[in-house]
Amino acid sequence: MVYLFFLFSLVSPFLFISPKNFHAPFQKGVFLFLFFLTILNFWKEKKSKSETKPNHSTTNIGLLSDKQITILPYLLFASCVFFLITSTYHAFHLTKSLADAFLFQDADYIGISDILLSISNGEGFTSGYYSESGEGSYLHHHFAPGMLVLTPFISWIPNKLGLALGVFFVYQLATILWILWAYQISKHHLKEKGTKFLTFWVLLTNQLYLYRIGSSFHFEVLVLVFGLFFFYVWEQREKIQNAPFLSPWIYYNVLALSIILYLSQKEDIGIYLLLFFLPTVFGISYKLWKKKKNENRDAQQPSGSPTDHSQEKATIRSLTLVFSIVFVWFGFVFFIYPVFGDRSESITWTKVLTQEYHSAFKQVTGFKKTLDIFLEIAISGGLGIFQMVPEVIGIGLIYATHIFSSRPWHHEVYTYYSYSLVPFLLYSGILWIQSEKKINLSFAFLILTCLFWKNSLDQNYPLNTKIVSPWKNPTIQKEIHSDLKDINLILLSSHKEAILGEPKEKQNPKYPNEPLDLKENSNRIFVFAQYNLSFYITDKKTTYPLEQIKNSSSICKKANVCYVVIAEEFTDEILWPKSRILEYKKELENQKGVFVWRGKQIEVWKLPQRN
Repeated sequence: MVYLFFLFSLVSPFLFISPKNFHAPFQKGVFLFLFFLTILNFWKEKKSKSETKPNHSTTNIGLLSDKQITILPYLLFASCVFFLITSTYHAFHLTKSLADAFLFQDADYIGISDILLSISNGEGFTSGYYSESGEGSYLHHHFAPGMLVLTPFISWIPNKLGLALGVFFVYQLATILWILWAYQISKHHLKEKGTKFLTFWVLLTNQLYLYRIGSSFHFEVLVLVFGLFFFYVWEQREKIQNAPFLSPWIYYNVLALSIILYLSQKEDIGIYLLLFFLPTVFGISYKLWKKKKNENRDAQQPSGSPTDHSQEKATIRSLTLVFSIVFVWFGFVFFIYPVFGDRSESITWTKVLTQEYHSAFKQVTGFKKTLDIFLEIAISGGLGIFQMVPEVIGIGLIYATHIFSSRPWHHEVYTYYSYSLVPFLLYSGILWIQSEKKINLSFAFLILTCLFWKNSLDQNYPLNTKIVSPWKNPTIQKEIHSDLKDINLILLSSHKEAILGEPKEKQNPKYPNEPLDLKENSNRIFVFAQYNLSFYITDKKTTYPLEQIKNSSSICKKANVCYVVIAEEFTDEILWPKSRILEYKKELENQKGVFVWRGKQIEVWKLPQRN
């Protein structure tokens, strides 16, 4: 049996390296095979029960043998290695495909990369992409100081690829850590809990929502690691209670650190924590009330003895600490921090939540779609979690924040918006393994049948690494690529006069001045780039979105020179019409910008020096 689950754990990793047109048929084939196994094992179990004598022990169908338990760690290792190799291959080709199609744009890949680059340069969370002035802090937009963990990737990996590498690395790391935690709590009880562990193992390597956040190129992927850290520490509360030689204060300090790190990933994490633990609070309160009632009744009996409340007390103390930190964090994030600095300079979270989406974007769907999404979420976490009633209610409360959301992607829990649910979903799976809940093999196969059935219906799982370019004119796209080879040479050079005319084909343009000392001037050359060209601007220069030209008089005071890079014919006419780019070009001319160079499609302008 363990070999079968091992093969199921390789399904999505195999899809990472297979052609896109193979994905849906293959997953449907796996789904049908599992459906057959579900029926077959259900029949076997029914038959076994009917043939079992009244005094005979229950059937051993689904239990792992000693040989399977011995081989399991090696299969687990092989599965993780295969997952790492194939997901790395997938990440490389997906990133390259998105970059080649000019889909790493200002919102949000370039914006996030810019923030992390500012942090690595010692400029804090300053952002030109999430502030009205171009000089505000991103923390007013989203209070997510924990994103600085990704800074080393930005510093070490050139050409703005650091964010992509960092996000996929965290996704891979988190997936393996969750698998290892599940194995750690199961390895001594594999006879009893082996089927649940094997099911959870397959769920993790084929988890739709885990993949969505891992392939989102967003910093929210960090919740997978820091959420695991918090829940792992949280689960040690009873061990501390039963180990008097360990200081509980050390535990509570580590718990406080873990919750702060988790909360620092985004300002709304605390809301989800409160909602998730709310049913637990009510459950504990009810248990204590019931025990107290029984104690009062037993106290009237001569043989009455006090009931042990140590487990509930340990949970209450830990919950009190968590809730206290969450409320203090809310007070700082929403009331104290906004007092410091000019919040009007930044595009705030509340402003983003209240603004209307362009009609070209996907719109919020109806109740049926909402119900389908919740079932999909439940299936991706394994139907077994429905045995964990408080946790399922908590997840339902978190999902309610998505139901009533007017933001299309948040409403449908798409891409990185699954960050609110995935850590709680996986933690519920851990609790399910630890619990005394029993499942038979047919139910395990049913869980996986539903998983692969839903995965096969999602056309974006996994994403196609051969992305069809959204730009209607392939000739223009080729010319843009050709021009970009010369753009960075211009930006790395100092121009005292304009270079008029267009360079001859297949001939590199000649520039009148020698390159500047890059080390001395790397932070003093700013580039206002069109939304779909910023990715290809050298990361040795600070980029700003084109719309910040209106603030160039203040922004460019900090620069040696400011350039503008535009390609008016190369744009999405629905979301970024050419007329909008021409407006910024007119603003550029009004500011007496100097024309520097024109390629086949791209123009480079230089803004006047500011004092």
